[in-house]
Amino acid sequence: MIRPPDLRFEIDKAWRLLTAPCRALPGFVIAGAPKCGTSTLYDIMSEHPGVRRGARKEPTNFVHYPGSRLRAAMNYPLRLPGSRFVVGDGSVEYFVNPDAPRNVRAILPEARVIFLFRDPVRRAWSDYQMFRRFGSDRGDFSANVSSAMRWLDEPSVLPLVDAAARHAWSPARYVLCGWYARAVERWLEVFPREQCLFLISEEFFADPVGMAQRALAHAGLPAVDLEPRPPARDGGYQEWMPAETEQALRAFYRPRNAQLAALLGRDLPWA
Repeated sequence: MIRPPDLRFEIDKAWRLLTAPCRALPGFVIAGAPKCGTSTLYDIMSEHPGVRRGARKEPTNFVHYPGSRLRAAMNYPLRLPGSRFVVGDGSVEYFVNPDAPRNVRAILPEARVIFLFRDPVRRAWSDYQMFRRFGSDRGDFSANVSSAMRWLDEPSVLPLVDAAARHAWSPARYVLCGWYARAVERWLEVFPREQCLFLISEEFFADPVGMAQRALAHAGLPAVDLEPRPPARDGGYQEWMPAETEQALRAFYRPRNAQLAALLGRDLPWA
């Protein structure tokens, strides 16, 4: 059965595209990693009176509409004459998408980019639980990550992994999104380091307001009083992955955690 078009949605989309020249582009982008607290950070930053949210936290405009300033702007607020605010984009699917860094840079060369990193083993399990809860993945986690680790250890397969990473879900996603250094190097090829802020999720959740103040300062905004918020996403799961799967993942990430630590010039709390 063919569904009729949603006229309200289509009219709203047409209006947003028509008014795109008058819409503000983002001043900061929270680019990932997924399941690392980006929604909570975005919510706290949005409390600042100088920050405006887009139509949704994760428009992924620079993946869906590469090179189009008009289509990129359609999900952001109207900027009326005399109005002063900074817009944020929190699309974590940009993180490992191989095209996203250059796509963002092409439209937002001055953007401040913010990253959050979490223990990659816990990140992988949280990601899996999200897709399982949504009904998008009914497969076996251990089998999935075992295959993904083999692929990521084989240089000749990496181009195929990158092709799959252009989609929100891929068979390598749970493991690939935790190989933080590889993604960060790609972002640093097109964005100067001074435009990038790297935060650690465990430190963020220990001091969410303090870390959000750092992110706001990075976005060029003055300090204001902010209220702490509970995590925006509650996984709600109790079970844990098999011990042998955790051991295999930790061994896989050990050299890659060292890559990230060297890249950031600091120790990591989970390494």
